[in-house]
Amino acid sequence: MASFLVLTLIISSGCEKIVAIDPPLGQVTTSLVFASDKLATAARSGMFSSLAQTTTQNQSVTNFSSLQADDLLYLATTAALQEFNNNTYNAISTSQASIFGDWYANIYRANAIIEGLQNTGGTSEAIRKQYIAEAKFIRAYCYFHLVNTFGDVPLVLMTDPAVTAFLPRAATAAVYTQMIADLTDAKANLGVAYGNTAATDRTGLNKSVAAALLARVYMFTGNYAAAESNASEVISSSLYSLIPRAAMAAGVFAKDNAECIWEMSPPTVATNQYTFEAGIFIPTAYTALINFNYRLDPRFTALFASTDLRRINWMNSTTFSGVVYTIPFKYKYRTNALAVTAGASESQIVIRLAEMYLIRAEARVRTGNNLSGALSDLNAVQTRAAAALSTATDAPALLSDIALENRKEFFCEQAYRWYNLKRTGEADAVLGALKSSYTPKSKLLPIPQTAIDANYNLTQNPGY
Repeated sequence: MASFLVLTLIISSGCEKIVAIDPPLGQVTTSLVFASDKLATAARSGMFSSLAQTTTQNQSVTNFSSLQADDLLYLATTAALQEFNNNTYNAISTSQASIFGDWYANIYRANAIIEGLQNTGGTSEAIRKQYIAEAKFIRAYCYFHLVNTFGDVPLVLMTDPAVTAFLPRAATAAVYTQMIADLTDAKANLGVAYGNTAATDRTGLNKSVAAALLARVYMFTGNYAAAESNASEVISSSLYSLIPRAAMAAGVFAKDNAECIWEMSPPTVATNQYTFEAGIFIPTAYTALINFNYRLDPRFTALFASTDLRRINWMNSTTFSGVVYTIPFKYKYRTNALAVTAGASESQIVIRLAEMYLIRAEARVRTGNNLSGALSDLNAVQTRAAAALSTATDAPALLSDIALENRKEFFCEQAYRWYNLKRTGEADAVLGALKSSYTPKSKLLPIPQTAIDANYNLTQNPGY
């Protein structure tokens, strides 16, 4: 293959002209990128690191969604964060544009790997199979966040801008269908072990990671039998176990811990052991209220019994003028120096085993097959937290207890609460009662105006 790029230029006459140009400095053609296992591995590593380094993944997914829901309050004055705190969004905000752009940039990288490995013969069959599976997983993961953030979005499955630049929005159901196809393929072609050089490194992927995301996607599409089946596969794997009660203070969010199914790589360089989430939520000092940008809503913290280990271990409180201010404290170290001093290592945990228990519990209730099994799964998470055990025996009561447990277990973590409020149809009732500025359109962000300006086929979400 010649070392040049082919571009389609639209000239003023309205005709198309095919022009061959040399690649820009530092850019190589597809045949060179995938000419060997070593080069393909570099491209694959770039896909994972690029996802981990985006502001959307390492900060916004948790931060913005927690403000949009009902667990977290913003105390400072940054306009973009006030938008999320109040659920009043602006289509010209750079925050929306960054979220939209970050997910699509990572989809582009995944598509490039899929295309490159399918169309180039320089890699071994084992590498080709694994890396295509990993890229399909990443593509599905990004689309899961896109549809839960913006609703209908363009379904981009290739890198050719002549095809992709003006794609219209695809129905959310069609995007979910593609997610399921990608994750099913990934699950079939990934190995049991993680696809990393170190067996204990859980920034890579394996069959269980694909099954875990499939379980989540099936919950969101209402296929509860498939959600239960995939969650059961993960729970039954010998790779995972709930971190015991005695170690849950820091253990659940420690790098490569036994409960972790998938985690992000460190934020900047390999020696960094802190997470951006800790840097956001933990104040620089506890000595003055001005240092606090966030607090957990007191109505939320009041839901926990004083003996609940999540209240004790995953929150931190300070009192100013007789008022208690409580912050999320799942991650303990806001700087690398503090982590090193403590001899600790944390990673942003994206999927963990407790979710699989609660997914299976809800799926079992909704299929009506196994209420006792659902109660057992719910109790497994409650027991670890030293929380009062549910004794519900009917479906409505069980679903209510499972939803509350989800909220308690996953507060300020990976958009769980915000997405679940919308999935279960409760967002309008719950948030409408708490926030005077909330309206039904608040469930979706506006499509960024910059994206609409660049693509005449894009339409805006209702109300914006």
